[in-house]
Amino acid sequence: MKSITCVVSVIVVLGAPLGALAQNYPERPVRIVVTFPPGGSTDFTARILAQHLPAAFGQTVVVDNRGGGGGNIGCDIVAKSAPDGYTLLLTTEGPATINPSVYTSLPFNMMRDLPGVTQLIKYANVVVLHPSVQVSSIKELIAASKTGTSKPLRYAHPGVGTGNHLAVELFKMSTGTDMISVPYKGGGPALLAVVGNETQLSFATPPSSIPHVKTGRLKAIAVTSAKRSPALPTLPTVAEAGVPGFAVEGWVAMFAPAGTPQPIINRLNAESVKVMRRPDVNDVVLAGGSETSGNSTEEFRSMVRNETAMWAKVVKSTGVKIE
Repeated sequence: MKSITCVVSVIVVLGAPLGALAQNYPERPVRIVVTFPPGGSTDFTARILAQHLPAAFGQTVVVDNRGGGGGNIGCDIVAKSAPDGYTLLLTTEGPATINPSVYTSLPFNMMRDLPGVTQLIKYANVVVLHPSVQVSSIKELIAASKTGTSKPLRYAHPGVGTGNHLAVELFKMSTGTDMISVPYKGGGPALLAVVGNETQLSFATPPSSIPHVKTGRLKAIAVTSAKRSPALPTLPTVAEAGVPGFAVEGWVAMFAPAGTPQPIINRLNAESVKVMRRPDVNDVVLAGGSETSGNSTEEFRSMVRNETAMWAKVVKSTGVKIE
């Protein structure tokens, strides 16, 4: 009986500080490191959190943009930060699940050093073409791009190893099609290349592509997500339109340094999910062509593992590597 009492006492003593840790956190401002410059979807999401989290935290939330290196610079900063919940990472699927296979040498290990907290927003890439291309569906695109056709379509993307680039490569692998990769320095120039008919096709983000689709300078034939996009409900998914099982989504998510106490991770998850589920936040995000997310830590980490494995296969197939 005495030994049982001792065990219970130890549990209570050890558990109390952990509970207090979550209740008292944060006791000073929290920094969110964003892996891209101001103006993009990652920065946009960080500023939503910076606006709404202080009400729950009682502390300011500071956005720190650390662009460069394909997102790796910001990731490295947070990976080397103290695991106390005061330095967090906001990044996309590219640095989190693609870069580990694309870059030959990284100073950190994403899975080991930066475990996920939650996905915040997600969006479908839009399959857009120049209006002159005589293609109006995914099936027609496949037929026009089958290996051996006399003049393969040229597709624009924001750079070698980016999510938009590898999404098309995955499409090619899944359909046995042949298209020519044309890299540009960023999503804006890549999309303008399609608008100007320098290239004929792109898997583009909604905020950049929707305005051109509305004006008729581009035509959209599908979205790449597993389900139809609430922002573009009339467009079929690539899977619906003829490529069963195809699903690629862009997203923005929160990560924390390995070793961050679980009670702090739990609180960050709970409060961030609350913010993303606010009706006013949902409306703003939807207007930009994305949708709010917010999943459990376990669900998100499983998703990261699965996507990392998927992109590793695509990278191996294409031979894409960056020094």
